[in-house]
Amino acid sequence: MVEPDGSTRIGVSLQPDESVSVLCSTGRPRAQISVTHAGADVVITPTDPESPTAEDVEIARWLATAFERYADEVERLHALNADTRRNTAA
Repeated sequence: MVEPDGSTRIGVSLQPDESVSVLCSTGRPRAQISVTHAGADVVITPTDPESPTAEDVEIARWLATAFERYADEVERLHALNADTRRNTAA
């Protein structure tokens, strides 16, 4: 989407399944994580992937925490819905 001021905004919604690919190499000279699914490729890197700043470290930790919360919420909702399905089937 192109905004009236000329700036762009790109929205991507992924609903990963077993075909999702997440790659994060370690021990290489650059930091990055790649997510590929359903024709979308998302690469997350620090501004300078070969020389991250302290702020880049904070952002990476924030992302890790957000993904951990996401996993917790998916597990919580799965358990809640499993309980509901069991109660309805009884």
